This record gives sequence, C-alpha cells and structure tokens, in this order.
Amino acid sequence: MKLCIKCGLNERRALGQQYCRECHNAYQRAWRKTHPLSAEARHKDNCRSYAGQYLRYGLIERYPCEICDEGESEMHHPDYAKPLDVRWLCRKHHLALHYP
Repeated sequence: MKLCIKCGLNERRALGQQYCRECHNAYQRAWRKTHPLSAEARHKDNCRSYAGQYLRYGLIERYPCEICDEGESEMHHPDYAKPLDVRWLCRKHHLALHYP
C-alpha cells in the first residue's frame, strides 16, 4: 500500500498517482480558484456532466463504437447545445475525429 505524498495518512487514489483522494480534491479546489473556466469551457463541462448523470441513472444507454463495433466506447457530443444527443465511439475513433 502506497501512501499519499502530501499527508502520508491515506492510500493513493490509483496506481501512478501521488495524492490520496482528499488531498487531490483540495488541490483541485485551490487550483480552480486561480484558473477559472471560460464560458465556453463551463458550458461544455456542464453538458458532459449532465449526460454522465443520465448515463449513471440508466436514462441513456451506452452502445458499442459506431465505426468498429468495439464494446468499450466513449461519449462524443457533436453539438453541446444538445447534451443527450451523443455518439458512441471507441478511444481510437474518438481521437481520430478530434485530431484528423
């Protein structure tokens, strides 16, 4: 068991991480105060959160990748004004869509 490098009390969040969940959350809260999101970034973040909640509650369903039919897929929002209108793409095809 590897302990947090900041507090030394709690176990680290995951393999390769330095901080426990509490220290990581405190760091993120402090960082966000000095690095606020732009209006566009806030809108996109809210859209992703909204869709993520619907996914967790089972109100939208995860599908395989539209292109290769791989089972492990990610949400892609073609239009952030419609947060529940998502495409399901595997990591490879999602990245190819954003970085052709």
